[in-house]
Amino acid sequence: MTSRSMLAVFALVVLLPGGAGRADEPAALYAELCAACHGQGTVPLSGSPYPALFGNPQVAAAGPVYVALKALHGTGNMYPLCALASDAEIAAIANDLAAANGNQSPPLAPEAVAALRPAVGDCPIPH
Repeated sequence: MTSRSMLAVFALVVLLPGGAGRADEPAALYAELCAACHGQGTVPLSGSPYPALFGNPQVAAAGPVYVALKALHGTGNMYPLCALASDAEIAAIANDLAAANGNQSPPLAPEAVAALRPAVGDCPIPH
């Protein structure tokens, strides 16, 4: 995925004021925030440097805290989602991915996601 297409995805998310129009269901949140880079299934998108998140052994082993940390802080060439998603949205995605991958960890509460969130000045805001 090119930088230009990634910016287009981020711009669409940012333009939704206060998350207006964003669904509360984990599948819809994943489709909006993750699928453009990670794909919808167990096979990575063609040409994408990002792994598929379904059928992912790291997600299966580490669980929702791992997913939430990766989502909030980014990693490698992944842009952090800390400015794009609420604590409840990150928790919903992280819990759903962990469960879909067979992880048996207890669900992550939004309050736990808040504790993982980077400091205010450390979260880049997409332009």
